[in-house]
Formats: sequence, structure tokens, C-alpha cells
Amino acid sequence: MLLSYSAKNFYCFKEGLEVSFKLGKSCPQEISNNKDFTNVLCVKGANGAGKSNALKVLDFLRLFCRDSFLLKPDAPIGYKTFFNNTNPSEFCVEFSVDGIVYQYDLSITKNEILSEKLSKTVKRSKTLFTRTKNKVETITEFDELKKIKLRSNASIISTAHQYEIKELAVVYSFFEKIIPLNTTLPKLIYNTNDIIRNSQPFAELHSINQNYYDYPEAFAFTKDILKKFDLGIKDIKIKKVQIDKDNIEYNPYFVHENNKKEYELPFELESSGTRSLYNQLFFYYGVLEVGGVFVLDEFDVNLHPDILPLLIDLFTNKETNPHNAQLLFTTHNSEILNTLGKYRTVLVNKEANESYLYRLDELPGDIIRNDRPLEPVYRSGKIGGVPKV
Repeated sequence: MLLSYSAKNFYCFKEGLEVSFKLGKSCPQEISNNKDFTNVLCVKGANGAGKSNALKVLDFLRLFCRDSFLLKPDAPIGYKTFFNNTNPSEFCVEFSVDGIVYQYDLSITKNEILSEKLSKTVKRSKTLFTRTKNKVETITEFDELKKIKLRSNASIISTAHQYEIKELAVVYSFFEKIIPLNTTLPKLIYNTNDIIRNSQPFAELHSINQNYYDYPEAFAFTKDILKKFDLGIKDIKIKKVQIDKDNIEYNPYFVHENNKKEYELPFELESSGTRSLYNQLFFYYGVLEVGGVFVLDEFDVNLHPDILPLLIDLFTNKETNPHNAQLLFTTHNSEILNTLGKYRTVLVNKEANESYLYRLDELPGDIIRNDRPLEPVYRSGKIGGVPKV
């Protein structure tokens, strides 16, 4: 599971940001569920404050650690610095797999990797490798890394995967299970190996329909939730149509009942909320199955406010989330703050076009209390994160 991540000189965050899922001893048991981390974290703030960019850090790390080996040798590293300055950018991510805590550190410019480091902690911290530019300076446990040739724009983790170095597979798998949605609008496919991977753009409804057709467990999950949220839906069917020898269409139809007679309505005649959930729930299912991190920008788009706590409950309920999947999201909905409270809410602010963020339990004093609703305090502007109008 993801414990924390940070970045410096990344998009609108010049001096840096740190987002933490860790919970201290002061966190109430009804929030922590006896765990030292949260499965849900909300990023809140005014328009243009930098909420989406705070999520893009994880998307960048996912792509860099997974796919950077696929870049051409002279290709730049694709990201943006604060107002396109040429200073290095720094990243750090801490995560846990099977009780072992890993920390990955990275320093780069757009043209090269300056340094890379991976360590792990069981009872004490141990450095697994360190890299300075294209030279590996420290190797512990991973002797096969000595055999590979490094490139200035490719991470060791991505490179090791291409060389089939199994010792780093668990680290590669963590980054592969970061599932971004709406941050860069990728389309993701849940395959038979329980791996989430990129494919066609998310906007292509055809791919979503085909995924539901091919994976009935995911389809059943989605139908069950949609029938609860939309009382007019009795069933959903996907019809496979052979257009010609090379083209197949997968068309969803939503079954409604009136006077004991069933009617099938096409996707485009359903409400915007139903269509939005239909598109997204496939990915909810996938990340809950593999125990990944679901990164969702604008969580509340087209959805009724009362639905949001029920979607969050998919991640906080042990029965629906046995693999400790996590949800990181942005939203403009303020009512949800009463559900999440100060331990699961991060606020983003901007001054002089530079963004900064903080989790609400970091604020001093007792302006925020566990026994009072959070929304009124937020709307008052006393804790930041609201637009100045």
C-alpha cells in the first residue's frame, strides 16, 4: 500500500509537496480501523490551486518506473517544472508490500537522471541500490543489476523489468498498480493476469463495453451498484454485434420496467450520472481486486452527493476491500468533508502562483475537532482551500 509521496519543482509546486496516508496514534479508531494508514484520502482546494497537479506526481512516477525504458535513448523525460525552470526535480515515494516498507528516491532534469535510490525496511533500513547518473554505485541483493547497461532517461526499475530481473518485480508491480483516471485520461484494461495496464483513451466507450463483455465479474459488480444507485434500472445487457469481418461492436442496453413491461434503452439515453458511473466502476472493480491505488481527479463529476460516501465505503469496508486498495481523489463537493474528517483531507492553496498543501490534522489548535462537522469550518475560509470571490 501507498504510505506517502513527495515532489519538488513539479508543475505548480516549486518548493515541494508531501501527501501522506499515514495515521498517528491520535487518530480515532473509527477512522483508522486499527491500521496505521488510511485507505482513502481527499485533495480539496479552489479552482487552479493545484489539486490535479498533486495527483499527477503519482501518475508520473508510475509511468517513469514502469515505462521509461521504452523511451528512445535521446528522448527527454516528460514532465513540467515550475514555470519550466531548468533546476532539478526531486521525488520520493514510500510504500509497503507484504510488511516490507520500501522508499524510492529520484532526482532528475528533463534530460537525464541525476540520482536514483531504493531502500527497504524490515527491522532496520537497508539500501538496495544507489545510482548517480548512469553508474550504479551501491548494490545490495541485486547482483544482476551489474549486468545491465543504464540509459540517462530510463529508471533502474523499468530497465530491470525489461531484463527480467525478478528481484525487483515486487517494486515494479507496485507502480503498475497505480491506476490514474482523469489525471491524464488514460484507458486501462484489467487483464486475466490481474494486471492493470494502459490501452486506448478512456473516452472510447467501445473499450469499456468490451471489457465488461469479457469480464463478467466486473460487469456483475457494476450492475449491482448501478441498480442500487439508479432505481429505474432493472438490468444491463451488452450485445455483441459483428459489423463486418474485421469489426465488432459491443452495445450496452439498460433495462427499465413500466407496467410489468421491460424496455431497453441505449447508453446515450441514460442520465449523465449513470453514464459516468458505468464508465468508472470497471476501474473500481479492478483496483479493489488487485489492491492498487486508484487516483481519481474530480471524483464527484455528474454524481449526486449522496452517492460519494457509498463509493468511499467500497474502500473503507473490509468486506469489499480485502486487499487494502486505496483511493486518492480530488473533489469540489464539500459535504464529503464531514465523512472524511481532518485525518483524510488534504487542502491545496496557492500564493504568487506557487502551490502548497497540508493535511488538516497538521493544523495547530482546536479549530477542527473530531466531534464537529468539517464542512462549515471549511466554507468559512478559516482553514484555506476555498476560492476568493
